Amino acid sequence: MKPLPVLILGLLTLCQACSDGLEPVQFQGVSGTVRFSGDRPESTDWVRLAVYRQVPGTTLDLLAFVAFSDALPLSGDSAQYVLALEPGTYRWLPAIWKRRDAPLSVDALRVMGWYSDSGPFAPPLSFEVDSGGEAAGIDIQADFASLLTVDEALEALR
Repeated sequence: MKPLPVLILGLLTLCQACSDGLEPVQFQGVSGTVRFSGDRPESTDWVRLAVYRQVPGTTLDLLAFVAFSDALPLSGDSAQYVLALEPGTYRWLPAIWKRRDAPLSVDALRVMGWYSDSGPFAPPLSFEVDSGGEAAGIDIQADFASLLTVDEALEALR
């Protein structure tokens, strides 16, 4: 058999195998809006979200996050976010602030709010991510005027 007919036959077979096209990938995770209040400090480096399966009880527990967002845009009074997550229940979704020119350490971080139903530091709400599903509308109030140290945040969670 000559090379050209073999190549054409191979391409036709490949095209028929792919005739259904690519299926869209279903987003699985959490999405919502972070609403900022208070004046943003000039020393702000970034604000990110962290996701926890359990509410931390100690500073060491803070290392057990399952997802950490990219830096949120800070140009307006709110920022949309999406985070891919495995199916399951998540019990704490805080907004984390970092001071500019500080090493990434617990001392440089502040908690500015978390997912709750009545303000930045009310009892946290859980949310569920189903297999192939999205927990949408998980909104967070984040207050630049009330930046809690890690110890203060852990105390507020008790």
